[in-house]
Amino acid sequence: MLNKIYLEFSDIYQNAKYEVLISPPIAFRIGELNQGLEKLLVDEAVETAALITACNPKGIKHGHDENHGAMEDLKFSLNERKLPFLPAAGSDPKGAWKEESYFILGITMDEAEALGRQFQQNAFILIETGHAPRLVWP
Repeated sequence: MLNKIYLEFSDIYQNAKYEVLISPPIAFRIGELNQGLEKLLVDEAVETAALITACNPKGIKHGHDENHGAMEDLKFSLNERKLPFLPAAGSDPKGAWKEESYFILGITMDEAEALGRQFQQNAFILIETGHAPRLVWP
């Protein structure tokens, strides 16, 4: 099943534009080391982060209200786990779609994978100091 999902969504996720929505925003791409992200991790005294959404589970388009509710559930889950997070987004470079996300600071791989599975996401982005952001398929 993962192979089918990977084949269907890999190029879309790989070529998307991602942003941490702070002032000024930090735009980044998969596979490209980003000094803004590096500085943010250092400033926040963490070595890892993940960009995760709860929108459009399994890559199936859902309505605004359903996605908003899912993001509220993700926010609740992050607060329950005491994981700090910042607003973020992922979008198609052509502007065809945009998904609200959270940039979660100091999250472990295991925690990120668990959230990805809980919110039925095909993939999330893992950021580690000294490394380019990468897609992880939970």
